Amino acid sequence: MRTPLLLAALIAASVSLSARAADWLYLTVPGDTLSQIGQTYLKNTRDWPKIQSANGVAIPEHLPANTRIKIPVELLKVTPAPVTVTAVTGNVRYKSGDGPFQRLNVGEQLNGGENVLSGPRSSATYRFADGTVLTQQATSKLSFGRLAAYGKTGMVSTELSLDSGRLEARAGKQLAPAGGFKVRTPVAVAGLRGTDFRLNVSEDGKFLRNEVMEGAVAVAAQGREVSVAGGYGTVAEAGKPPEAPRKLLTAPGAEGLGDLIERLPLSFTWQPLPGARAYRAQVARDAGFTEVLLDDIVTEPAIAWRDELPDARYVLRLRGIDAAGLEGANRDHAFELDARPLPPAPQSPTLGERLYQREVEFSWAAAAEAHGYVLQIAPTPEFGAGLMERRLAAVTRHRETLPEGDWHWRAASLDEAGKLHVWSPYRAFRVQPLPNPPTAQARADAGQAQFIWSEARGAARYGLELGATADLAAPQVKRETATTTLAVPLQAGKYYWRVRGVESDGQAGAWGAASPVIVPPEAPSGLAAEVDGDQLLATWKGDAAAYKVELSTDASFVKPLLSHRADQARAALPKPEPGDYWLRVTGLGAEGVEGPAGQPVAVQVKSMAPWWLLLPLLLIP
Repeated sequence: MRTPLLLAALIAASVSLSARAADWLYLTVPGDTLSQIGQTYLKNTRDWPKIQSANGVAIPEHLPANTRIKIPVELLKVTPAPVTVTAVTGNVRYKSGDGPFQRLNVGEQLNGGENVLSGPRSSATYRFADGTVLTQQATSKLSFGRLAAYGKTGMVSTELSLDSGRLEARAGKQLAPAGGFKVRTPVAVAGLRGTDFRLNVSEDGKFLRNEVMEGAVAVAAQGREVSVAGGYGTVAEAGKPPEAPRKLLTAPGAEGLGDLIERLPLSFTWQPLPGARAYRAQVARDAGFTEVLLDDIVTEPAIAWRDELPDARYVLRLRGIDAAGLEGANRDHAFELDARPLPPAPQSPTLGERLYQREVEFSWAAAAEAHGYVLQIAPTPEFGAGLMERRLAAVTRHRETLPEGDWHWRAASLDEAGKLHVWSPYRAFRVQPLPNPPTAQARADAGQAQFIWSEARGAARYGLELGATADLAAPQVKRETATTTLAVPLQAGKYYWRVRGVESDGQAGAWGAASPVIVPPEAPSGLAAEVDGDQLLATWKGDAAAYKVELSTDASFVKPLLSHRADQARAALPKPEPGDYWLRVTGLGAEGVEGPAGQPVAVQVKSMAPWWLLLPLLLIP
């Protein structure tokens, strides 16, 4: 690789050799003399006789006005033509000669011999002595060689070296014969004269791509030179001559590019461009693109930047890239970014959340620079009919009582002037309380209990629990049913039960209060009775805790003669007067609840004759 000093020397030598073959023409004004011209334009002021000889001037002290005087270029003064740095974005560093790299700053002057490196998302813009404006794009290595002006002639000779990366330039007018603008690359040399052009050297240094917007560029390599006119481009590969110029793609259309951008990330979409394999998208502060802020290549006609630019006016530049990698005509589109304050980030209710109570708390993350918020709540995502809007201070929570149903909410920030900015994405949610506990009742028969309850809104089925204690800590029965009634076989005893509604997705409402239910014992069976002396003895079968034994003169037991409580399945009753009777037994359950009576049995109590009437019978032999 050539060192900058050697490269500068070679460039200077080539320019010097080409300049000797040409003359600069000076147009005289009244009062001009050759000695005065020498003082002004010649590097050796005493060389004016050479001008006299070359132009055949008879009287050097008197030159006719409006006369063209030929001055050999090699006699002209050569002065430095420093380059001024007019804009820097990102990380751009430079060094002079063997010195260390240092940050490049706006206002610095480069005098030749400097190497400048631009990092990713970085750029630098330079203004040359002839008015040329050149922007070094991101990830580029640019070296400044000869930067010379020919005194007051207006001719400026500029030579640069682009080792890799990209540059874009609008060159000033190049005055003949010594003025010129050349860019050397590892692949070819580009010579410019009054043009708007781009150069792109691949990272490996094997390809040069040149695109010309206006004017012409001469690209020379391997002994061949091609002239690239405005609207055309060429590709040069290392070791090969430049390809024939090809027409560049037209500019992408501006349809769909917004003038006001109120939402981040910054994004654009445009119509596909025929022939484009990719697109370059750039954003700059000014129409001249002297300060490139964003620069990316995308394969689809859309781009979104995560970089957060401050609110301001910007210019978007788009161009298509063809199959050869040549970039086409620019589409410049001015737009205003007005996204701050950003909308608050919604927190709750979350998207799709179900709320079980009508009082809803809305919350969001505070937005930087927001001086307040507007909250909208509506039944539909269009935020039309039924819209509720609340204008709030700089708070991050708000409570609202809503009817049951589907709802949508969104929020926007207010700036210092109270202007509402863009809305946050909306969040849909549902207010749907869980089913209320049903109204319930129970009735019990011997051996089972029948549970009945009302329908609960929103319930697809019902859950029932039953146990021995009121807290139902250890339920003995757990059932689910789609009906509003349930019969459960149970042994005699006292129980507690409760019921709740269950939704189709399995979510259950609150339990109702635990209610008692007493199941009476089964009817006693196997009742038998006999008279034993002065007692009427009765026995039966049953599992009740106690029994009621009744004696009546009729089977209806409307007015029993006797009612006796027995704690076992037997009883001894006083013998009644002789006659016909009915006897029955009823089981007694918890809290004295009676079960069904057993089958009554008939009892006959006979009268007995006095003993003396039986004596003759005893004396008969």
